[in-house]
Amino acid sequence: MDKSALVSIIVVNYNGAKYLGRCFESLYAGTYKNIEIIFVDNGSKDGSVSFVRQNFPDIPVVDNKENLGLAVASNRGAQAARGEYLFFYNNDTIAGPQLIELLVKKMESDPAVGIAGCRTYTYDGSRVINEGVACDIFGYPYAPGGHVFYVDAAIFIRRSLFDKLEGFDEKMFLYGEDRDICWRTWLYGYTVEVVPGAAFYHDSACITGNLKDYTTSVSKRFWGEFNALRSLCKNYGALSLFFILPAFMLINLAEILVFLFRGNFTAVRQAYLKSYLENIKDLKGLLRKRAKVQRERLAGDQVVLSRMSKVSGKLRLLLAMGLPGFSGKTKYASVKR
Repeated sequence: MDKSALVSIIVVNYNGAKYLGRCFESLYAGTYKNIEIIFVDNGSKDGSVSFVRQNFPDIPVVDNKENLGLAVASNRGAQAARGEYLFFYNNDTIAGPQLIELLVKKMESDPAVGIAGCRTYTYDGSRVINEGVACDIFGYPYAPGGHVFYVDAAIFIRRSLFDKLEGFDEKMFLYGEDRDICWRTWLYGYTVEVVPGAAFYHDSACITGNLKDYTTSVSKRFWGEFNALRSLCKNYGALSLFFILPAFMLINLAEILVFLFRGNFTAVRQAYLKSYLENIKDLKGLLRKRAKVQRERLAGDQVVLSRMSKVSGKLRLLLAMGLPGFSGKTKYASVKR
C-alpha cells in the first residue's frame, strides 16, 4: 500500500478543452503517483466536460453549469477532495516530471511552509515567467526584483491550513484570490515558498513580452480594484490600514482623473466606482471576514510589509509602459453581480 500523502489536484476549467489532455497526461506521468485529479468546470461551451468523461473517466467532474468564478470553483473542488495536500492548478499547463514529488518533499521537510509554489515557464519552455510574485504595499503585483509574496497558477497548500483559512474568498471572482490566500497564510504564521525544481509550463495571459503592447479590459480592471481594496481592508491591522488605505485611494483618484481627462468614462464608472460600491454592498461580510483574520492572525503586519515594495507597483508599470490600452477581450468571462 502506498503510504505517501495523498495529493488532490484541483483543476478549474472554463472553455479550456484544448489544454486538458496534455495537462492531465503530464500529471499522471509524474514521479509522484499518490494523486487524485478533480476537474471543476465553470459552464464551458466547448465540450470540456464530455471530453473529460470520455477520455479520463476516472477523474471526478464537478460540473457547475455556469461560470461561478475561480474562487468558488476552487472551493467546490476542495470540498470533493480527500488529500492531505491540495494543489490548485491551472488547466493551461504542462507539469514537469518531478512537480508534485518536490512540492510534497518541501512540505514534509519544513512544517513552517503553508503554501509552496513553482518555477513557471512559458508553454514552449523557452523562458521563465516567474518563480513566485512580488507586490507592493497596496497588494499590486508589479515589483520587479522584490521578495516573493505569493504564487499563482499553481498553489500547493496544506489541507489543514486551507480549512483554517476557510479557503478562497468567494467574493473574488478572479484576479487576486491567489494573492489574498497567500497574504492570509503569512498572517497565520506560515511562509509561502517557491521550489525552483518544481517546474511547469504555462500558456500564461500575464505580461511576458513588450510592455508597450499591454492592454487591459474594464472587467479585469474592476476585479483588480475590487480585490485589492477587499484584501487591504481584511488583512491589514488597524494602524497599517489607517495609513495605507488613504494612500491607496489617492492613487485611485489620480487614475480616475487621468481616465476622465482621456474621456474613458466607462472605465471610471464600471471599474473604479463599481469596485467601491460592490465592496460597500458586502460591508457586513467584509467586516466578518476581517474580524476572523484579525482575531486568528499570529503574525504582525511587519511580516508582510517587510516583503512588500514601498514603491507603488502601478507607478512602476506606468513608467515602464505608459497608460494601458483597453480591449474588450479578456481571457475569462465575467459574471453579473
